[in-house]
Amino acid sequence: MDTLSRLLLLVPILCSMLSIAPGVSLAADWTVRCEPWPEADRLFKRDSRWRGADAANSIDLGNGRILWTFGDAFVDTNEDPSQRHRKTSKFIRNSIAIQVGYNPTSAKFHPYWQETERGTPSSFFRAEGEVYYWPGGGLMLEEKLLVFLMRIRNAGTKLGFKVVGWGAVLIDNPQDNPSDWNMQFIATPQNSLGVIVGSGSSLRRGDWIYSYGTDHSTPHKLFLTRVPVANALAGNFSTLQWWNGSDTNWRKQARIDESPPRPILDKAQTEFTVHCEPKLDCFLLTQFKSFPQSPIAVRSAQKLTGPWSPMRSVFVPEEANSGQKDTMIYAAKAHPEQTTEGLAVTYCTNTFNLATVVTDESLYYPRFVRFVYEAQTAEAVE
Repeated sequence: MDTLSRLLLLVPILCSMLSIAPGVSLAADWTVRCEPWPEADRLFKRDSRWRGADAANSIDLGNGRILWTFGDAFVDTNEDPSQRHRKTSKFIRNSIAIQVGYNPTSAKFHPYWQETERGTPSSFFRAEGEVYYWPGGGLMLEEKLLVFLMRIRNAGTKLGFKVVGWGAVLIDNPQDNPSDWNMQFIATPQNSLGVIVGSGSSLRRGDWIYSYGTDHSTPHKLFLTRVPVANALAGNFSTLQWWNGSDTNWRKQARIDESPPRPILDKAQTEFTVHCEPKLDCFLLTQFKSFPQSPIAVRSAQKLTGPWSPMRSVFVPEEANSGQKDTMIYAAKAHPEQTTEGLAVTYCTNTFNLATVVTDESLYYPRFVRFVYEAQTAEAVE
């Protein structure tokens, strides 16, 4: 079972399923070779108390340190390491970890969470009454750290939750031990569109922070917002602006309810990443093609605002061909700060059957894949 939990289908099998060659052509001058990276999967199993989580986001803190933020997680309370298991674990709504070293196959992994007065594990980003947080994108700003948050509430749906807004937290001292972080939870302007600002990546360009987020429609529409860096550092998001069809047309936050802005894309996932890929001199958007079982797909663009290329399926995780209808795979995200050949990508595994998640620890740990992008020569293109 341990081997099954780590292996992914080999590239030739994937390519056969997708009817494409091993080098998937993204454009006339690109190819990408995808392969599982089980050696890196071990990163998430280096602390026996932390028994898995989903929604893995990463931020380079500098000095060889990477922040991981996770959604729901299992934390074991058993003092005897040999007796630790999800059955004896506490289920919390979010956790974080510090990776020391840029190569996940050899890096250290230190998870963190809060504890109640009785010493019981609880969410790192504490809940507000019935509303709890799942982390979204984030980035370093000068010496501070900004993390976007999804506001979640339990609901009587198949997945058991409902997104009720977005938030953000500003951390003054991210180079300190996370147990000592000074966290300022920011008052964020909500919207009637149901857009979760920052559910995807956030990137700085000049004096602006650009953040991607999706709405509740099916399929999700993708929107792009921006806020001045100086305002974000001051915890002021009232000046948020929304892209509205062109690089010179941005709509003020105060106007979006009466006149909704245009989306960047019409087919997106709640959880995804956008990053600059220097080797290809473009931006790449990484996501699953659909939910709950589909290939991982990518788009490319020369600018953050697009236009974005059509989705191209590049990798099919083994869970998409397992025959297990209750299994879901989601949250495909790129991690360009990781040291490896090509680009490190993770995805999450889960099931609609909670009892299975508790007993089957081959599920609910993020899994690594490597995407090796290559620019073709002029001769190869011809």
